[in-house]
Amino acid sequence: MNMSIENTLNKRKQIKLFDTENIPDKKLIISLIDKTFELVPSKQSLMPYKVHVLGPEFKDLKERFFNISKTKTGGVYNNNILAPYVLIFTRRLVKNPNIDVQRKITFGHNYGVCDPKRYKNFDKDVAIEIGMFSKILTALCLENNIDVSYLLCFPTKEQDKRWYEFDFLDDEILFSMQLGYKSNKFTRNKNKEETKPEKNEIINWLKG
Repeated sequence: MNMSIENTLNKRKQIKLFDTENIPDKKLIISLIDKTFELVPSKQSLMPYKVHVLGPEFKDLKERFFNISKTKTGGVYNNNILAPYVLIFTRRLVKNPNIDVQRKITFGHNYGVCDPKRYKNFDKDVAIEIGMFSKILTALCLENNIDVSYLLCFPTKEQDKRWYEFDFLDDEILFSMQLGYKSNKFTRNKNKEETKPEKNEIINWLKG
């Protein structure tokens, strides 16, 4: 029997230490990322971000990322960057918008993420779309008993020039997500360590 979406998402914990010996099958991870691409919504279908996927074979590269992350406060605890699968999200200049957007551009419509001079000014739009991608992928992973974690703790390129050593990173890192199986050495009490603010601090029902 299929698990409800509520029960599936309730399984999520922030995993800080992954098993590097017991690794999810790469074909499964590829299928989950491909399915996420099919399902994820995008304003005007522009998808102004890129997802770089580092598989288990990139241990040295992940170690270099970890060393850069350590320069941030608390970064020394970001062992999740060493997970079997690491997704690096960056913004993307949209050079090939769909036919409908191209048509609207000819009529004078303005799409900042398609403009080489301005696309870096739309991180709010990009962040919302990355959030949707990562949440759909999270749900698909949890359905398949694959653990996930999230990471924002990276210095910018201006703060750490070592980023320029990675040729595939053609833009700033905005977000990272890690996939794998939780290490037996890692314990976390979600109810104590991932508590939220009071609901009325977040949800504001307007009264008529």
